[in-house]
Amino acid sequence: EEIHNHSTFVGKLWLTVLIVFRIVLTAVGGESIYYDEQSKFVCNSGQPGCENVCYDAFAPLSHVRFWVFQIILVAMPSLIYMGYAVNKIARLDESKGGVGSAAVRTGGGSYTHRKPRKICFGARQHKSIEETEEDQEDDPMIYEVPEIEPPKRPRDPLQPMPRPKIRHDGRTRIRDEGLMRVYAMQLVTRTVLEAGFLAGQYLLYGFRVKPVFVCSGKPCPHSVDCFVSRPTEKTIF
Repeated sequence: EEIHNHSTFVGKLWLTVLIVFRIVLTAVGGESIYYDEQSKFVCNSGQPGCENVCYDAFAPLSHVRFWVFQIILVAMPSLIYMGYAVNKIARLDESKGGVGSAAVRTGGGSYTHRKPRKICFGARQHKSIEETEEDQEDDPMIYEVPEIEPPKRPRDPLQPMPRPKIRHDGRTRIRDEGLMRVYAMQLVTRTVLEAGFLAGQYLLYGFRVKPVFVCSGKPCPHSVDCFVSRPTEKTIF
């Protein structure tokens, strides 16, 4: 609820894509595609240690770990902003006396009837001297007397009225409650982080996984051809 009240439409969509789309793809697809990235990385050299050095040059950081690190850092500004927004709104409510003032409006002068109360009058009451003993042994009479509740106390005019719970537009609420500067800061931070990770992925891996990787570093005696498993699937992913 707080995320919907304190985010714009683009912010909600961005956060949904970040959390749902990326996490699901990384957890479901990433592990199944890259689980054998090092075991299936084969080089045509028998030199000990050459294959490990070539794989380190091919992938300095695991793709899955890189994406997990990206998700955590990109989601951090949004989480910090949500915590700040909730704290600020709570302080504003306390300063305005909104906490604990949820009074219920009641109208005065209304009576509600409860279940009728039964009152028994014995035969010995209200008897005159002329009544006989036989009349005194009659069964008592039962009367139903309705009970009337006292009128409810009217609302104190000095007590603030409870605020109705309405749905807020995220953009309007951010502007009215003084959160625009913080929201813009976290938006710029997320954009910079996204651009930084995109550039980092291009520098580390590129946007295309080649089926053959040429390695010429030590301890390899010469240029060695190394073969990557499922390069097309990894490129699409």
